[in-house]
Amino acid sequence: MLHYILQTIAFQLFFLIIYDVFLKKETFFNWNRAYLLITALLSVVLPFIKIEQFKDVVPQQFIIRLPEVIIGNLTPTESNLLIENSIKKVSGFVFSWELFFILGTTIAFIVFAYKLIKIVWLIHKNPKHWQHNLRIVRLINSSAAFSFFHYVFLGELINTEDKDAIIKHESIHVRQKHTIDLLVFEMLRIVFWFNPLVYMYQNRVRTLHEYIADAKAIKTLDKSTYYENLLAQVFETKNVSFINTFFKQSLIKKRIVMLTKSRSKQIFKLK
Repeated sequence: MLHYILQTIAFQLFFLIIYDVFLKKETFFNWNRAYLLITALLSVVLPFIKIEQFKDVVPQQFIIRLPEVIIGNLTPTESNLLIENSIKKVSGFVFSWELFFILGTTIAFIVFAYKLIKIVWLIHKNPKHWQHNLRIVRLINSSAAFSFFHYVFLGELINTEDKDAIIKHESIHVRQKHTIDLLVFEMLRIVFWFNPLVYMYQNRVRTLHEYIADAKAIKTLDKSTYYENLLAQVFETKNVSFINTFFKQSLIKKRIVMLTKSRSKQIFKLK
């Protein structure tokens, strides 16, 4: 188990270094999104793959098998019993770590379930209406704005003139099914709750989601007005890791930088 975990972490670290060094600053947002999703899943699968060619690295004819040697006065039967007892002791120690792992996984699942229940409760208690293929949820006494699957949550305190831009932005999250990406990482966080690299993966994917939505939204909206919407005021942000929020202070500067950045040349896809 420990060997598998270490291999998974090593693969994730390798893939994240590649992303941060070569891909992070490029504007191929959908390519980068695919890279992060695929490599995150690959890092979990790769440790299970055994390459047959590596099994016989040393040809059988060069292997010398030594005769069995018994040290001390123990008979082979007694030696086997001693080994079995040692294994049982070690297994007991390993089991305690397994119990710790299961406990952490259980707590991580409970936290995830709690956040999901909060979203369901918001949907249930607030007024809703359909707008095209979006289910708009009006949040009472709130200035939050975020999406979850086909639900777009809009605080009633948001200015009316800002709502069109926000809905346009959030509709892109809905259309591209960004919630599924984040839920994939929520599942990974439940199993690998102790691994900070999974959280780093999810954070990078969430940032890419905002870049993608911004890039598509400004094609039909006035860019300067869009900047004003981002900088106008401090909005509430729900502390839920699997929703796409429109206003998040830590991301606003990065999003504006990406909006003003020149598009990467196609040749850079070959990096």
